[in-house]
Amino acid sequence: MTTNTAPLSGVRVADFSVHAAGPFAGMILASLGADVIKVESAARLDITRRPHAMYGKPPSSFEQVNACKRSVTLNLKEPRALELAYDLVRISDVVLENFRPGVMDRLGLGYPQLREIKPDVIMVSLSSNGQTGPEARYAGYAPMFAALGGLGYVTGYPDGPPVELRHAMDHTGGMMAAFSAVAALCAHRSHQIGQRADVAVRDIATAFMGHALMDITMNQRDAVRQGNRDDAMAPHGVFPCRGDDAWVTIAVGGDSEWRALKGAMGNPAWADADDYGDAFLRWRNQDALEQHLSEWTRNLTAESVTGLLQAAGIAAFPSLSADQLLDDPHLTERNAFPVVTHVTKGEQRAVAPPWRFSRTPAAVDRWTPDLGEHNREVFCGLLGMDEAELNNLQEAQVVW
Repeated sequence: MTTNTAPLSGVRVADFSVHAAGPFAGMILASLGADVIKVESAARLDITRRPHAMYGKPPSSFEQVNACKRSVTLNLKEPRALELAYDLVRISDVVLENFRPGVMDRLGLGYPQLREIKPDVIMVSLSSNGQTGPEARYAGYAPMFAALGGLGYVTGYPDGPPVELRHAMDHTGGMMAAFSAVAALCAHRSHQIGQRADVAVRDIATAFMGHALMDITMNQRDAVRQGNRDDAMAPHGVFPCRGDDAWVTIAVGGDSEWRALKGAMGNPAWADADDYGDAFLRWRNQDALEQHLSEWTRNLTAESVTGLLQAAGIAAFPSLSADQLLDDPHLTERNAFPVVTHVTKGEQRAVAPPWRFSRTPAAVDRWTPDLGEHNREVFCGLLGMDEAELNNLQEAQVVW
């Protein structure tokens, strides 16, 4: 969003990031009103712009993490393209990148080099393992982040292997990178300083391991995989419902909620057994408890179970698929999936930012850019290049 009422109106971001995590950070900043200029090249397309190996057409993930941006093309192997990248940095507040440590330095765009061009530059570097440490230059993709950070080890079922978290880690990394950019912008406003934000997705995963790390240090007790179960609450899990692959999530926090659950189920005789007399007994006898509860839920739709339990004050919701999310009345009322219109391409539903500001609204309201769509707008408009020079640079595959 580019209106002057948006939270980051007036902020410009030079976005050199690729794939998912970095571009997601750029999209968050763009949805908050920043002018995010994605720097890419036909010489090496972002993997999410490339045709899918099986389906032919590019995956939808490019649209999902690059809306509201402008796109320019620079073949950074060419000296003139690097000069233009420097010019873009000079008029930007933030530089965003998520290459493996060392890549930006080899391109001539490392933090020490950019500080010479713009002393107060803010550079947000998002990587798997961070810019320092013995494993800083190790390769990493989303499944590795949770594994390295410890989250994967505690995710899954007791009799199964650790579970990959995939896109959740990419997007969490992107959110943290965007948060770091905003924090650095606040520091710049208050203290007139630039700095580098070193954001490691591995560190993010480890930061979410606080409960397990405290448990091992305080109690010498290692966290174990519990599936959908909780350390204290029972029942706590996902239960089958009537229909094809239909499920409902239920969590009961204490004795009063347990009594409400019994009432919603019609006070079945099994629920009054001594095995379920208090929270600890219910937790200890979860296998039998979950079997009884599943026998009740599988005769009802997930929506029916949700209605009955929510009316009784119990946390319960269906496990929604993507098509169900798009038709969900609550999300519809909150305009979670706005329609974005393009002059020639028509309409496309988008995913709105997960926040609502009362005075400075943020939104996804501009179509994902075509490759190099804004070359003339940026190079001739913002940087003052002559159009004849731009045409020559495009023919020479420098702006390309």
